[in-house]
Amino acid sequence: DELFSTTSIVLSLLIALLELGAERRSGSDESFFKSIFPSLHVLSENKSLKLAMVPELAEMASHAMALIAARGETTSTDEAKKMPSATMVGRIIEKLSEAEHDLSSSQPPLRAKGVVSLRHIARSLVNDEHGSINRDSSRLDLPSDKIERKAVITVMHESSAAPKTLSTKEELSLVQSKVPLISRTLARVCLNALADPESYVYLASIQTLVAISDVCPSEIMPLMGAAIAQGNLDIIVATSDSAVTSANLSLTPEQRIKATEALIFMIRRRGEGIFMYGPSLLDIMLFGTSRDRDGRDSKLCDEESYIQSQTHSYFMGDRNIEAEDNSSDEQKIRLNTGGPVFSTEEIDVLRAGAISVVCELVSVLDPVTVASYCHILVGLATDALQLEVSRPVLRVAACLAQELYACAMREATTQSGVNKECTSTMTVAIEIVTANEEGLYNALKRCASTDELAINDKSRVDPATQSRSAEAIGIRLELEAMGVLQAAAVIAQSLKQELEDPNVQAVRRALSKSAVNQS
Repeated sequence: DELFSTTSIVLSLLIALLELGAERRSGSDESFFKSIFPSLHVLSENKSLKLAMVPELAEMASHAMALIAARGETTSTDEAKKMPSATMVGRIIEKLSEAEHDLSSSQPPLRAKGVVSLRHIARSLVNDEHGSINRDSSRLDLPSDKIERKAVITVMHESSAAPKTLSTKEELSLVQSKVPLISRTLARVCLNALADPESYVYLASIQTLVAISDVCPSEIMPLMGAAIAQGNLDIIVATSDSAVTSANLSLTPEQRIKATEALIFMIRRRGEGIFMYGPSLLDIMLFGTSRDRDGRDSKLCDEESYIQSQTHSYFMGDRNIEAEDNSSDEQKIRLNTGGPVFSTEEIDVLRAGAISVVCELVSVLDPVTVASYCHILVGLATDALQLEVSRPVLRVAACLAQELYACAMREATTQSGVNKECTSTMTVAIEIVTANEEGLYNALKRCASTDELAINDKSRVDPATQSRSAEAIGIRLELEAMGVLQAAAVIAQSLKQELEDPNVQAVRRALSKSAVNQS
């Protein structure tokens, strides 16, 4: 925690230096900024550790990368300036227009500058402690330094009459009313920017999407889920042609994978506050995707054999698996790394990404909410571990099993449930047992075994799946040692007998009718 806090302070100072300091510095200073690019890149991609500060650090690191890349860059039309808009909405619109124009540039630094502008717009829309829109004069109130061009969105006047001068309160109210529309338009621009080949551009776009979700989560969270699940959808945005219009958003599998990363960061950033959108996101991730997978042929089998061989070399080198040192540090490294991802696995990575979102939701949602999905989740994890040949899907299926057991452990050990009855503190455990937990456990044991994962050559395994399966088994054994699973099995059997007993059902119906009559 101390290291993360120190890193956060350093990144905050770096961003302040880049945004508020001199636009141009000496050659040695600029070279220093470029030299820290690799370190910032690592921080911006850090998704493996489930710590509270990781999303914050990733956001700051990606923003710093974009600021460094955009230093000193201006468009070739600086001398052609237009008068700034007289309204706050107009200034936001001008900035958005400039940002989209920069993102269409062939120069990566200018595209990075466009993402930085989008981040500034998103931050300017966040409510302050008094419930007012945050007006950042250093970012939005300055005159535009770009050439006049067709705007992305324009001020929506009801008539052609000259607009009247608005008071500050009226202006803020107008901006607040446009926040959902502006947020959707910002999200559309950022989702399209995920296709950028430069890592510091698309990483900054990912974190900008996270910032936009802070502004209007009721719009952005469902939009992100739909974009990942469908890849092609129509959204209502503002344009220069009319007040609002429907724009088609078509994302490639690569963009959808990056959007998955953004959604995972959003979930981690909101923590337990995700409960408002948890069930709907679970439904979208579980039922909104189609199995976009071609038939298997001999060429695909050859590719899988090559993938398995290369992954084995990546993890194991020239060592024999039997002589491997199974130390905890090495196992943790394997757990947190997935090895190389090949282009032929792109669809599999997308499917795994959807399950990763489910894992994140299970880790933060209330156990009562998770319990209602346990039959589906246990079945998904078990079927994937038993039937899938895709490495990314196998790995995330093991993670899903781990999160399910961890949710049951969290519910059983929470202090808030000390004085509750046994059944109320084992809802997830009861549902897991009812959903054939024994089958899931057997599947995990097979995946944790070297022999079960070997393909043609028993020395070639997927250590990431092995380690994650072993982690899930470890939590399961702890639950068993605590007696949670045994008690859940007894309760589940008792509930099943009650459901099958006609006398019990008759009494329940009578009590229900009596309660209705009394009310």
